[in-house]
Amino acid sequence: MTWVSLEDVTARLGRPLAEDERPRVQAFLNDVTALVQGYCGSRYREGSPAIRAVICGEVIRWLAVQPGIVAEKVGDMEVQWGTAGTQTLSAAAQGGLRPFRRRFGSIGLYRV
Repeated sequence: MTWVSLEDVTARLGRPLAEDERPRVQAFLNDVTALVQGYCGSRYREGSPAIRAVICGEVIRWLAVQPGIVAEKVGDMEVQWGTAGTQTLSAAAQGGLRPFRRRFGSIGLYRV
C-alpha cells in the first residue's frame, strides 16, 4: 500500500475516476511508489511533497499510454506498435527525484 492516495491522483487528473478505473490506478500507484523507492534508495522520504508530485505525475503518464503503442504522431496519423516501456520512470521523473538520491563522489587517497 502506498501513502499517496487515489484522491491525490484525482485532484491532479482534473476529473473523477470511474469505478472501474480505481483498481488500475491503485495498482499503478503501488508500482510507481515501488519504483521511486528503489530509485531513491535510503533517501526516500514518505510525505515529501516533491516525491508525491512525481508519483502522481507518473501514474497520470502511465494512464495516458495505451499498451503496445511505442510512439504516436498526430500530423499524417502515424502510430508505431511495439513493446512500450510504460512501467519505468520517465526522464522527467528521474530528474525530479535527483535530490532524493544518494550522491556518490570520490576522494583522493595519497600515499605519503
